[in-house]
This record gives sequence, structure tokens and C-alpha cells, in this order.
Amino acid sequence: GRAGLELAAVVAFEHHLRLDGTGYPPRRFPLAPHWASRLVACCTAFTALRASRPFRAAWSADRALHYVDEGAGTLFDPEIARLVASVVRSER
Repeated sequence: GRAGLELAAVVAFEHHLRLDGTGYPPRRFPLAPHWASRLVACCTAFTALRASRPFRAAWSADRALHYVDEGAGTLFDPEIARLVASVVRSER
């Protein structure tokens, strides 16, 4: 229904915002991103690092997990970063 589309729009808008106030799009009044946006931000960062890009090789899972661990509390919601890392590690 409509509520699902509203959440999708919020996540699409917010998933590049960071807990430390950086990221984009810039906001006039800082508000914490929705939990779903914070989850998508962490997951997409991990998966983007694991994929090859024209300008760099794919990162190893360990290196990408280290990035998530190091970004907990600044780039990523600390609880979500721990959960994402835990899921990835349990699947390895």
C-alpha cells in the first residue's frame, strides 16, 4: 500500500545520510535518518565495496567488514553495523 511507498521514498532520500551529519542530501534541520535508511546505508556500503568498479577492484569480505566495524558510530548506526557484520560473518 501507500505506507510502503512512503517508506521506500524516505529510504531512497536518506540512505546516503550519515550519523555524523555528513552525507547527502544536505538537510536544513538535522534529523536522524529512519532506521530502514540506516540499515540500507550499511548494507549497500558493504555490497558496493565487495563489487568491482571500473576504478578499483572488489574488496575482500574481511576488508569490507573492517570498514563497517570502523564506521560504526560515525558512518553507520552502531547497532545496525554490528548486526550486519554479525550476519555476514555467520554466513561465511
